[in-house]
Amino acid sequence: MRIKVQLPQVEDTNPIRPGACPYGCGCKDFKKHGKESKREHIRDTQYDETSMQRWLCLRCKRTFRTYPIGISNAQQSNRLKAMSIILYVLGLSYGAVADFLEALGVGIGKTTVYENVQAAGITSRKRQKQERETGKIHKVIGSDGSYIKIKGVKIGIQIVVGDRNQDLLGLELTMSENSPEIVAMIEAIAEEVEAEVLVSDDLGSYQKVADDLGLDHQICRSHVTRNVDKHADELFQQVKKKEPIPDGVDANPNILVMDLALLQWLIRLRPDNAPQILRQLYQRYQAAPKPSSRRKHDVWYRMRMMITRLWERWQRLTLDQKRDDLDGTNNASERVIGWWIKERYRTMRGYKRGESVKNVVTLTARMGARSGHYDMAELYA
Repeated sequence: MRIKVQLPQVEDTNPIRPGACPYGCGCKDFKKHGKESKREHIRDTQYDETSMQRWLCLRCKRTFRTYPIGISNAQQSNRLKAMSIILYVLGLSYGAVADFLEALGVGIGKTTVYENVQAAGITSRKRQKQERETGKIHKVIGSDGSYIKIKGVKIGIQIVVGDRNQDLLGLELTMSENSPEIVAMIEAIAEEVEAEVLVSDDLGSYQKVADDLGLDHQICRSHVTRNVDKHADELFQQVKKKEPIPDGVDANPNILVMDLALLQWLIRLRPDNAPQILRQLYQRYQAAPKPSSRRKHDVWYRMRMMITRLWERWQRLTLDQKRDDLDGTNNASERVIGWWIKERYRTMRGYKRGESVKNVVTLTARMGARSGHYDMAELYA
């Protein structure tokens, strides 16, 4: 994994002048209270100590402190917090991060590293939500799912992303891709970002979600191409068994082999007359009966269902031919899962809390989508 970020800047002098009373009285008038002093033992890669200034609010008469850029009332600078976070995101364990920083002479405990990561994740989730609610538009959204372990139990993780910039818009933990929580999440996000199109793999549950929400639907043609090739290979082998040809089926083994090759060509080229070709192919195999529940499906019925599936979904497989903002794939969702979820997860034995999953994934995906121009100072603004 590679993520390029900008660490927060840190100064050891010139405490920031407050803009408003931190106690919420609304006052913007202050005066210095007492003398400027030095704060010992600040943990940072460059400074050992920093200055601070105490202020008196002229309205509520309460006092408070301010610090220079990159410093707070914590014992660590924001730069050190950010370093611990990026080391964890890149694959080190909490303990390994603590050991590495100790070698640099700015050691912090692994519990502190954990707290830094979780706090940054919570902030990232808040910013993610704020951006959706303030009208950031994503006309095309993608959704996909994967699995992780929490305390040894396999749990589904479902994400929604902006298709153009691979920005993670939301995630949910679930036991099934058909769960009501998933539908509710996609619905809420689609409304907030004014989505017009849902991009997904070829699971039937996504079609229902898109239809229920009134969204156009693009099925990833890469998924479908792989599935067509897989089923075609299976039928190429099954046809060699010379199963009886059902009455009314206008085909034989040689014709079926040619028709399978035609289906593979159609899904790759996606010509304008494909629906007409699929109609003709369906008519050739439509008489193939469905076997009883206890019998294996013969090659003729499987061919009929394969054609039917493609014919019914053809508009969803070719929406990208009608819109300039689609490439016909669900790569945006798959990259978020592969790069910013699975790549970090493979170095772990699993998570212990569902909230940790949401925090770490949102943080990592946010940093990854903005790699090269991400300023980690936003985590402490």
